Amino acid sequence: DYRVKQVDLAMCNRRYDSCYRCVKDPYCGWDKDTNTCKPYELGLLQDVGNETYDICDTSVLKKKIIVTYGQSVHLGCFVKVPEILKDQSVTWYHHSKEKGRYEIKYNPTKYIETTERGLVVISVNEADGGRYDCHLGGSLLCSYNITVDAHRCTPPNKSNDYQKIYSDWCHEFEKYKSAMKTWEKKQAQCSSKQNYSNQHPNDVFQRNPNV
Repeated sequence: DYRVKQVDLAMCNRRYDSCYRCVKDPYCGWDKDTNTCKPYELGLLQDVGNETYDICDTSVLKKKIIVTYGQSVHLGCFVKVPEILKDQSVTWYHHSKEKGRYEIKYNPTKYIETTERGLVVISVNEADGGRYDCHLGGSLLCSYNITVDAHRCTPPNKSNDYQKIYSDWCHEFEKYKSAMKTWEKKQAQCSSKQNYSNQHPNDVFQRNPNV
């Protein structure tokens, strides 16, 4: 049996919280002026076939951070990656005045990868200043611009400092997960109501002639 299902296009805004996820849906598009996901129409960003890797570069999260010399800092995108792209690798790049653009290589004394593919930079110095970009495949997920305040010099203990920055990150991530669970609960309620409405007698059924 086949059944025509109605889809509430207003759910584009409720379903997708980022350009990266929104542009993969054939019924939705990203409005770069309002930074919202809308039912698709001409002029909105869309890349269902994943052919334009930089389509969301102008719409990604960009943050400026000022850190104290010797401090450690956590960088994270908090973007829910579509299932079809879960296997693609996440890569962090640093743009510095001295080295230009280069790929971050993880090591326990300087760069640590978090469980959510974020980056912790340990004991920053002036050379660590500049822009940090996070890429999934060829797509930019988020970007940070770090300024190191060398006038306030309070080098911390590396172990204690890492524990503190990781604790702060865990607190932020717990808030993010709580917000995501609330969103998923509302999404399930909306889907339940939608499925109920689809059982209306006016639904169109097409029977398989061989049945």
